[in-house]
Amino acid sequence: MNSLSNLRFTVLPHQQLSARQRDRILSLCSQAYEEDFSPYLDLLAEATHLLAETDGELVSHAAWLPRELRTEGLAPLRAAYVEAVATAPDRKGKGYGRAVLSAIPAILGNDYDIAALSPSEPDYYARLGWELWLGDLSYQATEGKVATPEEDVMIYRLLKTPNNLDISAPLETDWRQGEVW
Repeated sequence: MNSLSNLRFTVLPHQQLSARQRDRILSLCSQAYEEDFSPYLDLLAEATHLLAETDGELVSHAAWLPRELRTEGLAPLRAAYVEAVATAPDRKGKGYGRAVLSAIPAILGNDYDIAALSPSEPDYYARLGWELWLGDLSYQATEGKVATPEEDVMIYRLLKTPNNLDISAPLETDWRQGEVW
């Protein structure tokens, strides 16, 4: 039997996570990123979490936050900014991460104009339909616009993504604590 056939998804706003779920997410992400994920999990207070479990074990996770992205010639885009994509190290390569990322667009439905993320492995995400943003990236801070040429952002087109979205145009967001992108 394919181990993915037992995969069960749970979607929960951060505020509705039980202490056990929060601890399991923290453990999974800390193992996957090989660092203490506590400070990052604390930044996901407004996130929605997608938990993937098999046989009662949390094997993969992703979360998304609402963010505004701005580009030339379009109204601001309501983006589901995907964060904390993680799979248990002993479960990597078995399709769990792919299953989680493939489930996100349907879950987002018509709630967002676009999905976006800062990729750790751009080629992996590209195989799943994500597109690398080619234009200049920046964020708005109190002191003004700050360029972020060292960053990469990828987008996933959703049902409400404008047809005339130009991925070679500049893209801007607002400053936030932690990692801006």
